[in-house]
Amino acid sequence: MQGYRSFAVSVQGGSHIKSGTVCQDASGFYDDDGVSIAVVADGHGDSNCFRSDRGATYAINCAIKGIQQFVKEHEALFKQGLLKKPDPPSHRELEKFIREKLIRQTVASWNMLVMTDCQKNPFTEQELENVSEKYRKRYEEDENINKAYGTSLIAAAVTQWYWFAFHIGDGRFSVLYKDSEGDQPVPWDPKCYLNVTTSICDDDILDRGEEGVRAYLSLHADKEPPAAFFLCSDGIDDNYPVDEKENAAHLYRLYREIAVTFAEEGYDSTFGKDGISGQLKDLATGFATKGKGDDTSLAGILNTEELIKAAPQWKEKMAADEVERKIDLSA
Repeated sequence: MQGYRSFAVSVQGGSHIKSGTVCQDASGFYDDDGVSIAVVADGHGDSNCFRSDRGATYAINCAIKGIQQFVKEHEALFKQGLLKKPDPPSHRELEKFIREKLIRQTVASWNMLVMTDCQKNPFTEQELENVSEKYRKRYEEDENINKAYGTSLIAAAVTQWYWFAFHIGDGRFSVLYKDSEGDQPVPWDPKCYLNVTTSICDDDILDRGEEGVRAYLSLHADKEPPAAFFLCSDGIDDNYPVDEKENAAHLYRLYREIAVTFAEEGYDSTFGKDGISGQLKDLATGFATKGKGDDTSLAGILNTEELIKAAPQWKEKMAADEVERKIDLSA
C-alpha cells in the first residue's frame, strides 16, 4: 500500500530452546500498491497440539492469501464509475463481507491445509506419546484432527479506502494514531486466561460471532486511519501487568519507541532490508530470552510519511510522559 510498510518477526523462546521444543509462533507481512498486511499466529503449546508450529504457519499463509484476494475482489466497489451503483459499500456491508467471506474462507482454507497435511503425514506413535487419553482416542479415530494444529491468529490490513483487523485467541492488537495516542479496537477475548485460549481449531469458531472471531473495520472516509499498527503474540504482552489498562499502556510505550526509531533511523536499520531482522529482531530476541521466555512474535504496518513528520512531537510527549511516570512510581 502506497505510504505504508509492514514487517514481522518471530523468535524461538528461551524455554523452548532449553526443552528442545520447536518455535510454535509464526508471522508474516505483505505490501503492494493496493494493500499492506501484517499477521501473527501463536501455536498452542499443549501436548495435544503437537503440530501447532505447522498450524501457525498455515494460518499465516491462509490469512495473507485470503486478504490479498478479498481486497482485489472488492477493489472495484470503491472505484467510482465502474459500477451502475456509484456509491461504495457502507460500513455495515463491508463488515459483513469481511466476516462472511474473508474470515470464513481463511478458516476453511486453514482446515483444508491441516487435513491435507495429516493425510500426507499421518500422526506417528512418537507424536502421540504424550497426548492425553481423550485426544489420542479421537486422533486414532480421525476425529478433531485439527486440534493437533491449533493456533491463535491476528491479522490486520490497510487499503486506500479502509482498514480492518480480525483476531482469534490471545496476543494483542494495538494501533497508534497520528497524535501518538493508542487504542486496541478489537475487543479482548475474556475466555483467554492463563493457558486457556480460543483457537482457530475450535469446531464452532465461526458460529460464535464476536465471541469466536473478533473483528474491527474502519473506513477512511469516517475516521483517519492509524499511523501505526502492531500485532504481538503473548510472548510480549505477558511480560507486562495483567490489568488491561496497564498492559496496554506498556505496549503503547514500546510501540512509540519502535515507531520513533523507524522515523529517525529508517526501515532497514529498524526492521532489516528483509523486514524480519534489524533492531526488531534484537528486541524480539530480548523478550524471548530475558523475559517470559516464550516464543515471541511482533508484526506491524507503518504509515512512513506520517511517522517521519510526527516523530519530533512524539519524542517530546514520550519524554514528558516518562518524567510523569517516574514521579508516580516514586510517590
